[in-house]
Amino acid sequence: MKKGSLFTVVTALVTAVVLPLTTLATTGQAATLTPSAAVLKQSKSYYRTNAGSLASRYGLNYASQTALTRNETTRVYVASNDAQVKKSANLAISYWNQKLGRKVFVTGTKYNHNMTISMTAQNTSADAWWRPAQHQIVLEQADYSQQLGSIRNKMINQSTTTAVNTANQRITAYGHAIAHRANFAHQYNAYRATQINSAQKQIASQKRNIVGQKVDVKARTFKYANIIAHEMGHSLGLKHSANAKDAMAANSSTPNIYNYSKVKSSKNGFNTLDKTDVNRAKLALRVHDAHY
Repeated sequence: MKKGSLFTVVTALVTAVVLPLTTLATTGQAATLTPSAAVLKQSKSYYRTNAGSLASRYGLNYASQTALTRNETTRVYVASNDAQVKKSANLAISYWNQKLGRKVFVTGTKYNHNMTISMTAQNTSADAWWRPAQHQIVLEQADYSQQLGSIRNKMINQSTTTAVNTANQRITAYGHAIAHRANFAHQYNAYRATQINSAQKQIASQKRNIVGQKVDVKARTFKYANIIAHEMGHSLGLKHSANAKDAMAANSSTPNIYNYSKVKSSKNGFNTLDKTDVNRAKLALRVHDAHY
């Protein structure tokens, strides 16, 4: 049986499916450089003297470091009653602290903080942004609210594709294995029907769980953990990266949040900070420290 026929049967279960977002290619731009271990081991006088050239070479913006204290620590207060936003913020804090090897971000309070994370209803084209003057990460309320439906559709689409591909691989392998049998057609069709039924049940179960077990809510929490981590990167002094896979890329994304199985089994989300992000942050912190 042709693959298209099985897709027709199974994908009928899904409506209004939106394909997953992909990170846009950053063609035409020079790659963002990763500071080497040697660059990160220089003296304070070196960082003071070369602050300008380091900023130009590695894409740093010291004017964004308004939330950093003298000991390179930021106390974060989440000015939102949304429990999922708070979870996202806590994950973002852990992502940076884990990769930097120390507590650069810590939990603050309403009356003792250097950074605020809050919602706005401005209906802008951005999902979030860093306001250095206000020491504030702002999340766009409408975009945040609309994410559940979008994530749900993309997750269902990916689950459907996975189930269909798996079923077709099994059907093809089974067909090769029994090709010599006299009653090939009967056995093949019976096995194919079983695989289609199994795929349909799997997709239906996952669709129920996405909503019933709030797997979509969990995925949004993980997605916004990365969005907040990106904005925290700006607060450390990082400009956008020209490397598409860096968490600090302007069009960074978290493809794993559309994978039903990965989201369901994950407790701490998907930390996308890579070596370039982390080493740039370490350098920005060293320059900041050298000036105090």
